[in-house]
Amino acid sequence: MEHVSAAYESIVGSPLQYERKTYLDGLQEAKRSVTKQENALTNTHTVPFNKYKVFFGFMKSYVTTYIFGHCPHEFPAWYALQMLVLVPVQAYRWAKLKWLIFFTEFCWISNVTLALYCIALHARPALVPPEFRTTMTHFFFAVAAGPLQAAVIALGNALVPHSVDHMMSLLIHLQPAMTAYCLRWLDVDRELFPVDPSVDFQTYALPPVIFLLVWALFHSAFFLIWGLDLGEKGYATTFHYNLGASKGNNMFTSVLGKLGDGSDRIRFIRYECFSVVCNALTLCSTFLLFQSSIQIHFCVLGAVCVISAYNGASWYACRFTKFSKELDRLIADAKKDE
Repeated sequence: MEHVSAAYESIVGSPLQYERKTYLDGLQEAKRSVTKQENALTNTHTVPFNKYKVFFGFMKSYVTTYIFGHCPHEFPAWYALQMLVLVPVQAYRWAKLKWLIFFTEFCWISNVTLALYCIALHARPALVPPEFRTTMTHFFFAVAAGPLQAAVIALGNALVPHSVDHMMSLLIHLQPAMTAYCLRWLDVDRELFPVDPSVDFQTYALPPVIFLLVWALFHSAFFLIWGLDLGEKGYATTFHYNLGASKGNNMFTSVLGKLGDGSDRIRFIRYECFSVVCNALTLCSTFLLFQSSIQIHFCVLGAVCVISAYNGASWYACRFTKFSKELDRLIADAKKDE
């Protein structure tokens, strides 16, 4: 009998060895699940998740909050400095990912314009004649408190400090809005950023609307001539991202349909017109905010900040919930095999 038992164990292994092998397999499967969720937590293509990204993201958030509350007169310079340093980093990352076409969008063009204006004012004020500065301050307010601030809500921007992409989205959408608040109501250098509270609607709204239309003209021409074919070459664009089949149904596909269903050129023209109309209406509506009060503007800006923080909390909760569900699945599968 002992000879039979020894022969059996030599073929299939002892019960203890079988147990250890099963336990090791479980650990390895759990490790793969942890790695999978860690990769999902990374959410930054080219830069892996690490403590330095988390540290830098939180420190930048703390510094931004401190400058906004303690020395708002320096906030335009802080916003411009971040753009000066971080946009080349983003360009380097996006070049590797074939995402550079995103820089042609209105949000990015507006931010580069506003940041360069702030840099010029602080570095060489003589480059901007004093008679144009009031118009430019109003232009800054309309663009930043309008389409850029609205995009935080419309695009679901989230405060995710460790993610380069999320923090850059907040930088180009929320921080210009915070800068606009400082320029309109707080103690900034009025020689550089003068305002005219009695400005009429046409004088206020015409420059940013013209800027929007000029951008739309060049943006549309670029896409109708070259851009619509870039998706097939592996390049990412906002148009392909929002209307692609992989995105499922959203507000764009519900109105315009998905790519490939009919003429994409006609779909792009409708998409562009929809975008321009929405941005133009948002630009014009900021005149009411400009003419309101610091209390009303603070409540609007505070609500947008709260929404971005809630979106960030939801982002983290979603990832950790997925991790728990993955472990629950492993446990359920193990119980089935018992």
